[in-house]
Amino acid sequence: MSDASNDPGIRRTIGDIEIIAVTDGLLPTDSDKAIGLNSAECERLCGHAHGETFHISVNEYVVRTAGKTLLIDAGAGTRTYPGVGLLPDNLRRIGIAPESIDAVLLTHLHSDHMHGLVNADGGVNFPNAELVLHEEEANFWIDKAPTGNARVDRNLPLVERNTRPYRERLRIVRGQEVYPGVCAQLSKGHTPGHTTWRVWCGREQAIMWGDTIHFEAIQIPRPEVAVAYDMDPGAAAEARRVIFDMCVDDGLLILGAHISFPGFGRLERRGAGFALVSDI
Repeated sequence: MSDASNDPGIRRTIGDIEIIAVTDGLLPTDSDKAIGLNSAECERLCGHAHGETFHISVNEYVVRTAGKTLLIDAGAGTRTYPGVGLLPDNLRRIGIAPESIDAVLLTHLHSDHMHGLVNADGGVNFPNAELVLHEEEANFWIDKAPTGNARVDRNLPLVERNTRPYRERLRIVRGQEVYPGVCAQLSKGHTPGHTTWRVWCGREQAIMWGDTIHFEAIQIPRPEVAVAYDMDPGAAAEARRVIFDMCVDDGLLILGAHISFPGFGRLERRGAGFALVSDI
């Protein structure tokens, strides 16, 4: 893993489009979150016993296309864990003022992808950006009354806090090109409107796949393994397999939200599963 303190931004190009991986920090988790995996297999794959805390990367991606500066996901902000919330400062360190972001494209409305929209006082971190969100994700979370589902209801006030300051600049999309060479692609399961973002220029293509995976050492060789963060584990596993096949068949450069920073890689089929090949 790259040392984020020394190397907060790594650049790639897709034709004429520049993509920059920017770290928001490291998020603590544990392998108990893997569903249906016994402790021996878990430890064999990831080197951590069930219940042992380890950290996963939180990566965001700046996409520069047609004179626009786009940011895919906003990071975990400063209200979650002490190891995250580094995105605004790291953008500045690589010469990108948060004020220069034209749009924030969200994969979904979970805390480690949206809390960085606002600062500790509730003010916007990206004052000139429109907020772009898939229609199905917006319809599920925004302006919703409590549902009686504790997991959903805990997140509703967080969605309100983070999206309310952007409501006049909220752009709801479907599966469409939203900026030149950048397209929303619904991949529901992790959340009802979980969205991957496809980037292309000519024959070169990339995909920011959001929370398609959380544990690279487990879910890439074993794509059937879901995690407790998935709202619909079965649908998330099905979506993961579709995305993995697409990544191999179309030769996509992966922009991985929770792959070790900078999260650039490509997939290869390996037996019944897949293998990740670094591409930096």
